[in-house]
Amino acid sequence: MVPTQSLLKRQLKRFFGSDFSIPSEWQGFIATVDSAYEEFEVDRELMERALEVSSEELLEANSEIRAIFQAIPDLVFRLDDEGTILSVKAGAGVDLPQRELSGKRIQECWLKYSGERFHEVLRRVIEEKAMVSIEHAEGAKGLESFHEVRLVPLLRNQVVAIARNITERKNAEAKLEQMHKQLANTSRQAGMAEIATNVLHNVGNVLNSVNVSASLVADSVKKSKSVGVAKVAALLREHEADLGRFMTEDPKGRLVPAYLAQLAEHLHADQQATLAELDSLQQNIEHIKKIVAMQQSYARVSGVVETAKVAELVEDSLRMNESSSSRHGIQTIREYADDVPLIQIDKHRVLQVLVNLLRNAKHACDDSGRPDKRITVRVACADARVRISVTDNGIGIVAENIKRIFNHGFTTRRNGHGFGLHSGALAAKEMGGSLSVHSDGPQQGATFTLELPLQPAQELS
Repeated sequence: MVPTQSLLKRQLKRFFGSDFSIPSEWQGFIATVDSAYEEFEVDRELMERALEVSSEELLEANSEIRAIFQAIPDLVFRLDDEGTILSVKAGAGVDLPQRELSGKRIQECWLKYSGERFHEVLRRVIEEKAMVSIEHAEGAKGLESFHEVRLVPLLRNQVVAIARNITERKNAEAKLEQMHKQLANTSRQAGMAEIATNVLHNVGNVLNSVNVSASLVADSVKKSKSVGVAKVAALLREHEADLGRFMTEDPKGRLVPAYLAQLAEHLHADQQATLAELDSLQQNIEHIKKIVAMQQSYARVSGVVETAKVAELVEDSLRMNESSSSRHGIQTIREYADDVPLIQIDKHRVLQVLVNLLRNAKHACDDSGRPDKRITVRVACADARVRISVTDNGIGIVAENIKRIFNHGFTTRRNGHGFGLHSGALAAKEMGGSLSVHSDGPQQGATFTLELPLQPAQELS
């Protein structure tokens, strides 16, 4: 048997000499050793190839990481379990802090985060092997720079802190929040203007009735038969010396009793008509007082969360539209569930939404041209939320307008401003609720549903 492995050949040559022959009793042993050397050689080549591939992959991965790191605008700190900076590197476009940071605790020299609190965060990252993100700001108020710092666990109780400057994002968020507040304020003012307009509209309708009653009373006074009393008195005064003879023998005197009886009837009829008109006048003035008082009561509590009965809120909104609905011949149907609890809500904002929905429903009924104009208001409770729906049998809504109907500026009315439903949807959202719409199409009417939580939005969150 001749060995095939060069290493084994060299070892045998060193042991037996240059000219050697393997004894027969060693043949099997040498063959086994040769086979083992062959297998070892194969394994070695495979291992070398694997190491070569792994080394290439490691170099490639390292190159990719370096390229990524150079591209991202981050500061990277390597920290121990006390927050001491072991190393710090800067990504693209980021300058390293001017002062020397290595060897110092990051919470004392750069990340001005509460020391004890930061130590607690470090402990969480190391023990739970979880990434934690924190934010910190530095600089004078109004000139702050903001950083988001992500803490990621490493081996040997070390942590890498990746810090990114998010000042632009925070400034954009602040501007967005300011714009949102302005929009909400504009929405609230628009809602108040909508209610005020509605109040003036209803007061104007009542004033028309007041004017009619006042004119009738004035006409009645002008045409009063009371002047006849003065004529009779003058006639009697003229004959006061022979009043008995005048009343019994004179043709004119004999007519006086009948005339006085007829005059009394006329005066009584005029009095009753005048009293009726004065009563109507008083009722209309009282109605104006109630409308104005209701508006004032809501205006005083605007923005305040109060306990309220939903049905009373709905009734107040209906009263604000009552005279207008009556004048346009619209029937109002009420369907209130008995199990609706009290809710905590901004009553004024709810009223703004409901007044706008009822006004839109009235316009939809008017535009339909149908004789049986009808608005149905329903109040129900389900899933810890109150649902107030306003359904009309008016002109309906085409499918393509359903998706746009709550957009700012969208309107199908010639003189509409497209802000009422948009502001209503915003108000509902801010109260933790929603405003939705459904319609089966043109001339099929529409239903707007306002959903509100039983508790204020901030408490639910």
